[in-house]
Amino acid sequence: MKVNKNNFHYVAKTFHGLEEVLERELIGLGASNTRILDQAVSFDGDKALMYAANFRCRTALQIQRHITSFSFNSENEFYRILNELRWEQYIKPEQVMCVVASTDDSYQGQNRKIEMATKDAVQERFRSIYGVKPAYSSNNYDLQIIIRIEEDICIVSANSSGDPLNKRGYQVSKTENALNEVLAAGVVILSGWDQKSDFFDPLCGSGTLLIEAAMVANNIPSGTFRQDYGFKHWKDFDQNLLQKVMDDGFNEQTEADIQIIGSDPNEENIALAAENIRNAKLHKDIFLSHTLLEELDPDIDKPGIVMTNLPVAKDPESDEEVKSLYVKIGDHLKKKFDGFHLWILCTDPEALNQINLKSTKKLVLLRDAVEFHLEKFELTEDSVRTDVPKVTDLN
Repeated sequence: MKVNKNNFHYVAKTFHGLEEVLERELIGLGASNTRILDQAVSFDGDKALMYAANFRCRTALQIQRHITSFSFNSENEFYRILNELRWEQYIKPEQVMCVVASTDDSYQGQNRKIEMATKDAVQERFRSIYGVKPAYSSNNYDLQIIIRIEEDICIVSANSSGDPLNKRGYQVSKTENALNEVLAAGVVILSGWDQKSDFFDPLCGSGTLLIEAAMVANNIPSGTFRQDYGFKHWKDFDQNLLQKVMDDGFNEQTEADIQIIGSDPNEENIALAAENIRNAKLHKDIFLSHTLLEELDPDIDKPGIVMTNLPVAKDPESDEEVKSLYVKIGDHLKKKFDGFHLWILCTDPEALNQINLKSTKKLVLLRDAVEFHLEKFELTEDSVRTDVPKVTDLN
């Protein structure tokens, strides 16, 4: 669905609860006609905007270019319409294609059949024109076609991102509890952090929150270390345009005059975080220490922000150890980090109740089928939880 000669319609996918953040990012890059959807934002723009959205949107998981929408009354009609689309505008016959289908309840269980019908229609078009057809693979493809069927309406898109955009390119080592990079960037932005005060993560794990916070504070494009995007394999790929988009992003980088500090009681986690931070070239911006919670001391004059992702007990054996950690967080942080804002992300709302601090805000974010609870606390000596605040759903 072209808006004019140079513009296209796009859909940027994200996690539930980050839609408004993503919309602000897209508008900041020049997107028009934005509309918030469920776990997505639709918008209009040119090819440069598509490149920029992939390269710079911290809270986007995937940018889809809309190709067409149509109604159909039979399988034959579905096949015919897809066969008539000009797929040769996207890839060459010697390249590789892939199809991903999703449907509503009326087509439940037919995703695989729809994917194969789409594959056959596209390949037959190439065979009829060139005598050869693109190979098909679920991995290492040049064009991923996305089919969404709602009742008898088919929405056809192309995945311009390739691999999900949370794969930034800096993460070389992860802990079991590691955060998705898009989610980490999202909670940093949602916190309202002014990027002028110091940032602490007392349970930093493999360092994802620290790295995303440093990239936000220094306005480093989220795709700085990423090598590939789906659109780079398309026939209309413009290397000079992408370079200009990247240069524009790099030219807007800043140097934040703050401390970003991470610690973890687990020495192995600190080693993993250090490796990731070096890979992101942020080793001069982020300071790490192998420190127990009860030994932490910010040692600064101006209060800042404390943010962390709480580990959750995996089995009864580790349950008591994790519960003890929750108590330490509440008891220690309010003494040593007086005046700081504390943001805690956790998949277990009951765990947050055990921290025994008075909260001032609570948000619910959804990553796949897992709910993440993000709660804010004002750290003071007399901060004690007296009730559980009402959940605020961002959508």
